Amino acid sequence: MNLDKLKEKVDAAEVVEELIILSGKVFGKSNDDVKKIIEMFISKSYLMGKKNLVKVIED
Repeated sequence: MNLDKLKEKVDAAEVVEELIILSGKVFGKSNDDVKKIIEMFISKSYLMGKKNLVKVIED
């Protein structure tokens, strides 16, 4: 996949689920463990971002 196109699609994603679906397309031929790890990283990043946002607002 063209990295510029991938970056555009990542930037255009509005919800976490879109990123998970996109990662599935990019890593579709990889084994299930790779897909689960990528989904875990995306989900954890989202949760960390929410937590950090709340922390900033509280400060």
